[in-house]
Amino acid sequence: MATKEQDEKSKRLRELLSSFYGSGSPESESRLGRRDTLQGINLPNFDSDHYISSLLRKSPLDRLLQRHVEMAAEIKNLDSDMQMLVYENYNKFISATDTIRRMKENVSGMESNMDQLLNTVTVIRGKSDGVNASLCERRERIEELNGTRSLLRKVQFIFDLPQRLRKCMSAENYAAAVKYYQGALPILKAYGQTSFRTCKEESDAIISNLIKRLQAQVMDSSAPLSARAQAVSLLQQLNYPVDTMMDTFLSFHGEDEVTVKLDLNKRLASQQGLKALDTFGSRKDLLNEEEKDFIQEFLEKAVTFRELFPKGEKRLLQACHEFFDDYFETVQLTLQPPSGNMSAAELNASFRQLSMDVSRMNELVPEANLPARASEAVESAVRKHVKDQFQNLYSRMKASLTVADTSKTPDSKESPKTLQYFLDIAQKTISNSSLEVLQDLKELLDDRKLYLLRWADEYTDLVQGGFQELFTNLVDHFLFLCVRSVETPSSSDKSQSLQTVTPSLIILASLLSVYLYQTAVPQITETLGTWFPGGGAMGSDGRPAFVPSEICRFFHTTGERLLQQYVDIQARKLSLIVRKAVDTPNWLKYKEPRDVRMFADLLLQEVERIQIEVKQLLPPGPRRTHRHSDSSGSIGSTRSASIREDGHRVASSRSNARSQLLERDVARLFTEKVEIFTKLEYNQPWVISTVVKMTLKTFEECVRLQTFNRGGYQQIQLDCHYLREPLQNLVENGTVVEILLDEVCSAASERCQDPVPLETAILDRLVQQKKAKMESAKEWPPTLPGP
Repeated sequence: MATKEQDEKSKRLRELLSSFYGSGSPESESRLGRRDTLQGINLPNFDSDHYISSLLRKSPLDRLLQRHVEMAAEIKNLDSDMQMLVYENYNKFISATDTIRRMKENVSGMESNMDQLLNTVTVIRGKSDGVNASLCERRERIEELNGTRSLLRKVQFIFDLPQRLRKCMSAENYAAAVKYYQGALPILKAYGQTSFRTCKEESDAIISNLIKRLQAQVMDSSAPLSARAQAVSLLQQLNYPVDTMMDTFLSFHGEDEVTVKLDLNKRLASQQGLKALDTFGSRKDLLNEEEKDFIQEFLEKAVTFRELFPKGEKRLLQACHEFFDDYFETVQLTLQPPSGNMSAAELNASFRQLSMDVSRMNELVPEANLPARASEAVESAVRKHVKDQFQNLYSRMKASLTVADTSKTPDSKESPKTLQYFLDIAQKTISNSSLEVLQDLKELLDDRKLYLLRWADEYTDLVQGGFQELFTNLVDHFLFLCVRSVETPSSSDKSQSLQTVTPSLIILASLLSVYLYQTAVPQITETLGTWFPGGGAMGSDGRPAFVPSEICRFFHTTGERLLQQYVDIQARKLSLIVRKAVDTPNWLKYKEPRDVRMFADLLLQEVERIQIEVKQLLPPGPRRTHRHSDSSGSIGSTRSASIREDGHRVASSRSNARSQLLERDVARLFTEKVEIFTKLEYNQPWVISTVVKMTLKTFEECVRLQTFNRGGYQQIQLDCHYLREPLQNLVENGTVVEILLDEVCSAASERCQDPVPLETAILDRLVQQKKAKMESAKEWPPTLPGP
């Protein structure tokens, strides 16, 4: 470390002195320094004297002494290293010396042998030159004579070629004939138009006949296979086109045998349909009868083709593709008939037979990729089978609703079935038919040895997706019925015999929706999880194939909408009766009432019909009191009394009209508020109450649009008094009916020119007379039971 610092210090001093005196450039000084330093001792231009003088000049005495000691130590170390190397490699040096000595001895002996060999070769070369010189003249003559003899033999062979070929043809030695002709062919090509024209023409004619014989032998199926293969080889030697022979062979065997069978199979599958099934017993027989001959013929033909044309694999594969296109087209027609559906057992049997046949053919032609083609055919058949099963299931579900609707007016003399009967039928149809479809589809999945195993998860998703689509379509059908129920069918619709959507069909569909999301969908979901585990092949949107919660939500919403639609339809029917009853009379010329109008009886009959219909399907619901409470009764009676008192005051004094209206408005403020539309409930009281409330609300609105005289007002009062008791017995809260009827009377009073009401005793007497008249004529129904 101290040495490096001293070197750097001396270097800086030299640079300062050099820059002050201008003794030289730094670059030259650096080069000189590098040359004079110890690092440059191995350079070719190293000057030892200059290095010593420079070292003495630049280094102090103590540095020189230190350097002397270091160099002495280095020299001593180098000497010791040299001695160690000599001691370690001494044996090697001795061995190398011995080896060199032996090599010198061997080389000296080899030189004498080489000299002897050179003398011997010189002697042999001299003798060979003498022999060549003596035979040179005779050799040229001999070669000339040999060439002439060979030419004469060839000429004689050409002249004898037609005769040789005829002998070979007579002896059926076709291989020799081809050999002779191939040997003479170069000369015939070169001189066939001049010297050997006649020979060439005769030989070509014989060879043409030979080619025809060989072609016939190739196509002769009764000939031995070895002879046919030899004929193909000879034709190839004669440069006959191999592709033409292959096409001729395939067309000769295909059109006469295989294609005819395929055409017959297509006719049986597509034209005869189910009649063909009667002939063969089942679709499996239809597939097997003609398939056996086709497969056997195909295997024999492929083996023969390979023996005859070893290099014709590409053409055989092309022909196989053509044949199997027709074959699998026939398989598709058989597995997917245009009419009728195959059961899972029939499909499994057909799949097994197809698997065995394809395995046999695939062993012979693996390049044709027949298992993949068979898998496509099986997958297509399975997909169509699943689709047909769900379409049939959907049709049966729709048919159960159609039967329930059309059977309301049966032509037979039997008593009509109740709506509950048809609801049970629809529920059993959904449950049993769904289970049948699941069992049928599970049977396909149970046979794990078939091609279906390769896409079992996708098949599971296919089944689950089928139920998703089925229930979605059923929801759409229910919503379609809901929409059609509010449409007026046109004459064109009637001519097309479309399904008539009645209120009973709407409420039946509503309760069927409840059954679906409460019972059917959970049962089907559980069965799917047990029989069709796995799946998970998500669609493009990343959602499962079957979402039970979504389906249940759809049916829940649809059921409520259908029930609300049923209530709306019935309310519209009753509202139409009320509207006609209010709009038809001339209320300004109406006389004092003597009886209840017929519309009230008709209205009660319609309400009774609705009640009977609802009782068949809906539960009675919770028992609730519909009588007046003390507070509500006092309010209702006070309000009714105030109305009657208002009438008397109007009759006695016209001057108090303003105060009477004010009192009536104040009484209305304290009247119980009526909610027309309450939370939907699946029970009888809710349906009847909602229909009655909507009808009475329409009654009030129609009354507000008319202007009454005293008689008209009193007639409205009498009709409301007649309807009060029966309607109160129907709804769960009779106060609502009383309030709504009071509002009708109040509206009539407001629209009346002379609002003088009838006394309660008169109203009761007229109502009793009406009831007595109805009882005497046996037209008055008993008091309607409560909900």
